[in-house]
Amino acid sequence: MSTAWRQRLLLALPFLVGIAALQGLTVEIDTFHGSDARVYQLPTILQFRDDLHLADYPSAQTPLYHVLTAWWGELVGFELWKLRLLNVLFSYAMALALLRLLERATPLDSWQAFWLTLLFVLSPYVFGVSFTLLTDNLAILFALVAIERVHAHWRTGSGAAFAIACLAICAALLTRQAFVWLLPLAAFFLVRGPASPGVKVAGLGGLVLALVPLGLLALEWDGLVPPSADPASCGLCEDRAGLAREALTLRSVGFTIALMGAYGAVLFGVAALRRLKPTSRELAPIVLERARTQGIGVAAATLAGTGPKPERREVIGALRARARRVLDPRLILLAAGAGVALLLISPLLYLPITPDNAGDAGWLWKLSDEFPELLGSSLLFWLLVPLGCVVTALLARRAGPLSLAPILLACFLLAALPVRLSYQKYFDPFVLLVLALLAVRADLLRRSDYVGLGLLCAAFVVYALSFA
Repeated sequence: MSTAWRQRLLLALPFLVGIAALQGLTVEIDTFHGSDARVYQLPTILQFRDDLHLADYPSAQTPLYHVLTAWWGELVGFELWKLRLLNVLFSYAMALALLRLLERATPLDSWQAFWLTLLFVLSPYVFGVSFTLLTDNLAILFALVAIERVHAHWRTGSGAAFAIACLAICAALLTRQAFVWLLPLAAFFLVRGPASPGVKVAGLGGLVLALVPLGLLALEWDGLVPPSADPASCGLCEDRAGLAREALTLRSVGFTIALMGAYGAVLFGVAALRRLKPTSRELAPIVLERARTQGIGVAAATLAGTGPKPERREVIGALRARARRVLDPRLILLAAGAGVALLLISPLLYLPITPDNAGDAGWLWKLSDEFPELLGSSLLFWLLVPLGCVVTALLARRAGPLSLAPILLACFLLAALPVRLSYQKYFDPFVLLVLALLAVRADLLRRSDYVGLGLLCAAFVVYALSFA
């Protein structure tokens, strides 16, 4: 069996285990906002079974997921387990699309791309959604196809690749309105790409056409959600309480950056520390000088860092020189300062969900509530937001600030400015996606480099089991 087939079969295993654990999908999983499946998504699917009337329906999301599921139900029946099975298939296709994207858009080797894909799949905000009737994973599938085709166009100037990207963006917007960030992402790489002016003009026209169906629905609804839908379940929409759109907010941006700090430090921390150690080439002159003047024993002690203080001082000097080459102290100070400023402007403190206010949800919010408050923010966020700015700055500098992952993150954060519904599930998958796109082979070169990835996978599984 080829490596590609082996990897694709291994990616199917978590979904098969989930199906078995839920007794063939006959048991409802109490996942994040899982009640939306009963209250909004299933009634919409059943309404479309009887009448494809898009002017009004219970869900606050655009209708493509519900239309496809209704058609699936017409073919196989409307038992809940059969409808949920389609969402499992969407989620598995999403995993394959991410593996393809990482193999084509990053310098990672095949198995490194596989392990990062598995981490993404096991994220509770991806995996838990796979076994119920929620729209998230289908929208992510279309987004991954769009990103991969945009990257292909950026490399080759192919008009056909960009046309497919436009179709995928249109499908993503017809699944969830919040994926509007795909439009500036595609436009940026269209303009910067090697395509001819004619192809670029056609590409911009394709992006306009991709937005037309959502625009027509918005005109029909006189807003971003159907008239009878609950706008509280739409992160971009007006709400009865707690989500007024009088101004933009940096709260969702700060929370996303905090996730970048938490996941980035765990994923890349071991490899970063390893790269800070002086190489044998850098230590060789020091060790050879010690061997020539003081003997082999002193040279060995110098190499091990256990020699007398004067010898250790030279090794420490080499270590500092290495650190200055790998890390830019000025960049780190500026990034950390930006994180502090972000918290001073828009504090992050857990707000529980109440009947009168749409609050926060997610494991990081709940964990932050265990820490004391400082200047309006949890002490945990005072650590993670500056750390997230540093991680983002260092990884973006390494990849190139105008490369795919940094621009993707910038477009996502731009679209998050009007989002006051700070549910972690809206941000978590995209942080993992950005970090995977920023990874290079050197980040997962040795077994010790996989410690962080393994810890995150284990934590995700344990957290998912808590909902069993």
